[in-house]
Amino acid sequence: MIKNQRILFVKLADRFLENEFVFQQLGPHYLQAYLAQHGIPSDLLVLFEHELKRKARLSGKREVSDLCQLTMLLIEGTGRVIEQPFNSSVFSDYNIVAFSVMTPQAEDAYLLSTLLNQEFPNVVTVIGGSHARYYLNEVVNLPAEMSFDFIVPQDGWKPILEIVTNSFNPKEKAQVLSHKFTSLSEITTPPTRPVPLMQRYNFEIAGVKAFHTITALGCPFSCNFCEASSENLRKFSYEMISKDLQEIAKCHMELGRSKYGVMFFDDVGLMNPDQVEKISQLIKVNGFTTWRAFTHAYLVNKYKESILKPFHSTGGRRIGMGLETGSQKSLDLINKRNGKKQYVREHYEAVKIANALGIAVDAFTMIFPWEDEVDLEQTTKMIQFIAENPVAGLDEQGRPLKNSVDSVMMTPYQGTVFHKMFSLGEIKGVKLKKKLNYTNYFYKGLSGKSGWPYEETVLSRERYEKEQNLRNAMRPAYR
Repeated sequence: MIKNQRILFVKLADRFLENEFVFQQLGPHYLQAYLAQHGIPSDLLVLFEHELKRKARLSGKREVSDLCQLTMLLIEGTGRVIEQPFNSSVFSDYNIVAFSVMTPQAEDAYLLSTLLNQEFPNVVTVIGGSHARYYLNEVVNLPAEMSFDFIVPQDGWKPILEIVTNSFNPKEKAQVLSHKFTSLSEITTPPTRPVPLMQRYNFEIAGVKAFHTITALGCPFSCNFCEASSENLRKFSYEMISKDLQEIAKCHMELGRSKYGVMFFDDVGLMNPDQVEKISQLIKVNGFTTWRAFTHAYLVNKYKESILKPFHSTGGRRIGMGLETGSQKSLDLINKRNGKKQYVREHYEAVKIANALGIAVDAFTMIFPWEDEVDLEQTTKMIQFIAENPVAGLDEQGRPLKNSVDSVMMTPYQGTVFHKMFSLGEIKGVKLKKKLNYTNYFYKGLSGKSGWPYEETVLSRERYEKEQNLRNAMRPAYR
């Protein structure tokens, strides 16, 4: 590394969210920790839009992204924290600026890249994250004034180290550095958890403040709406997860919390009894009051108490399940189980099993653009059952546990099977908009609304949104 070279990781704004400080975007934090492991310090910049500015932007029906609307939260490796209105001069202090970009953040990523190319042409820019992976051709072919020096479409750990240590010379724009670990066992350092940032996050599980993490990358399931369905499951080691939980617990305690929780924000937190038992022990050793993880309906039906009892006995009070739909037609189209049949009745049964054991269900459902009135009615019926089914337990504040439901419009990102099917006209009555507008590519935003990337759907947007509002109105006041 060149002497005194400075590296800045940028977390871009999530303009569509009601509150940007709910879940940590972990990508930059993993890379920060990896560089620190190699003796290389870095800083972190979080860009966000204050609620009042968001409301002003949306009330004027001018949903154009403008960097000057944003606030900068700079957290330096030295511990110094600076919060200020957006000021481009901040970037003049850095040699490398790296972005981890999800597709709804792409508009801001392109704006910031253009600014850096214009004002600071000597700054090396790097883009990674899911947008670089699934929209790679677009990112490679961006106009010169907007382009990045390096594009990292897969794992970022080794590429960022190579960039920082000057293994590559950015003489040409849009160089693709692709690397993917066969196994994540080489990753032994958990993501950074800077307390000045973590104290801003506001998320609760069963009445207890919680942070989130992941146990794996990829997914063993094949849902046609999911980008990860094309990626092999790669698990972090239990040693790595243990270190991560230690850091999370330490952060909670530094914030003065005697009770604290953790959420495993991936689809494979509760996969089989052996795995759940191991994670449960890590939860217990690190003193967590409660925790939450995701599982699948057919796994709950298959394992029942043997998968849920270790979870519950160590404070687990809520599980997330993608129950997606109450329509068997839609469930068959989704292809949740790698070609194997899944039945709607399993959704009902999984909720009953969990609730009887004192575990509330956070059920995630979707509205699909091919659905007719019968499909909508079947899913709304299922959601009503979930919302009303009693849970045999209390949360940490002594309140009755309640199931929660979510309803979003399915968004066919480019890396999904559905995007391909819609583009080829394989599903009757559904067409995507020809011109991409990433401000419409999100699942859940203000007041539970979703983006709308469709040119044509079987029913009208207004009809789908009416049903979405009805379903989301069934959510409890707390969870």
